[in-house]
Amino acid sequence: MEMEEIQKVIAEIEMKVAKMRASLLNVRAENDTLSDEVKRLNEKLGQREHELLDFKSKYDELKHRQEQNQLVVNTQEDNGAQIDALVREIDDCISRLKA
Repeated sequence: MEMEEIQKVIAEIEMKVAKMRASLLNVRAENDTLSDEVKRLNEKLGQREHELLDFKSKYDELKHRQEQNQLVVNTQEDNGAQIDALVREIDDCISRLKA
């Protein structure tokens, strides 16, 4: 091989190495960008999980209140039925006393 050919091969190798370095730098920059995005998305996910826990807690509290209110309503309905029965019984007793 002549010296000129050797220098040509070396120049080609240097060009390929330079392209590979540039490509590597681009990949590293893209990797950094993607890593930042993953970090941001993980933070957002953490916030959403926290919100989910808050909503679940509020939902459970409202569900408990609704159950308590339903108990009160049922008790009031039962009391109303008992009062109606007592009124009828009192009316019956009054009508017996009049007779």
